[in-house]
Amino acid sequence: MNKLEKILLLYNKLEYMSFKKFLTESYRSPVAATILVLISPFVYSLFVNKDWIAVYSSIPQFIWVILLIILLLWFLTIIIRRKMSYHSGPFSVGAPYYGWRDLGELPYFNVIWKIRTPNPDPIPDPFDIRNKKLSIDVEYFPRCPNCKTKLEMSDNLYWYSWFCVGCGFNLKTWNTFDRVRHRAEKIAERELEIMEEQSDRQN
Repeated sequence: MNKLEKILLLYNKLEYMSFKKFLTESYRSPVAATILVLISPFVYSLFVNKDWIAVYSSIPQFIWVILLIILLLWFLTIIIRRKMSYHSGPFSVGAPYYGWRDLGELPYFNVIWKIRTPNPDPIPDPFDIRNKKLSIDVEYFPRCPNCKTKLEMSDNLYWYSWFCVGCGFNLKTWNTFDRVRHRAEKIAERELEIMEEQSDRQN
C-alpha cells in the first residue's frame, strides 16, 4: 500500500467516524429524519396531483407505529451514546525523560490501576527551584483483576466492553478507559495527600 492509498484509507475512516458520530450522537439527525418522513407524503401528493390529506390517510397505521418506535430507539441510542462519549486522548501525558517508577496499585472500578511517578534526574540541578512535590500518573490501560494483563476495550454501540485476552475477564460499562483513569488519578492523588499530611504531623 503506497502513501496515497494510506491517506485515502485514513480519510475514508475519518469520514465514516464523523458520519457515525452524527447519526449516533447528534439530535439533529433524528429531527431531520422526522421532518423528511412527515413532508414526504405531502411532496408525493404534489407529484401525483392528489389531496395530501388523502395521501396521509392512505398510509397504514402500523407504518406510523413502526416509524415512531424507530424514532424513539434512535433518540434512546443518542442519549446513551452521548453519555458514553468522552473526548480525551489516551496519550495526553508524554513519557518522562528518565522513565517511570512504579508506586503501587489502586483497585478501582473492578479493575487494577498502576500508579507511577517520573524517575528523578540522576544529577539534581542545585539551581532548580521548582516545587519538589511528588507528581503521580495513572497508567492508561487498566489491568485485569484476575491475572493483571492489560485490558483491551471494544465499542459495542450501547456499551463498552473491557476484556482480558489472558483469562477472559469481561466488564460492560458506559465508561471509557480515559474517563475512569482520570477518576482513579484523583483518588490516588488524594491518598498521596493524606500520606503527606500524616508525615507532616509526625514531623
